[in-house]
Amino acid sequence: MPGKRRKSPPEHPIEKVLRAASTIGQLEIIAGIDRSPEGRKAFWDGYKHINPPGASLDAGCQELRRLARQRAGLKPPYSGLRPLPLS
Repeated sequence: MPGKRRKSPPEHPIEKVLRAASTIGQLEIIAGIDRSPEGRKAFWDGYKHINPPGASLDAGCQELRRLARQRAGLKPPYSGLRPLPLS
């Protein structure tokens, strides 16, 4: 008799919204950052020091997703994984 499979917890609706976002602008809106040119510059200036340039874009988008999840009420870790006990 095969063992019982654990059911994954249901996915939070924000994950579907994040997957549907196809532009950086959409991620910025979902994350709730200031969409003025000054607000966008202030956000992205925090990532301009990361090299190579593509890595800075990836890091910024990752932060936008984190902010969106936080705004949706999710608490870290967002992956659904639980931290291992320290003992």
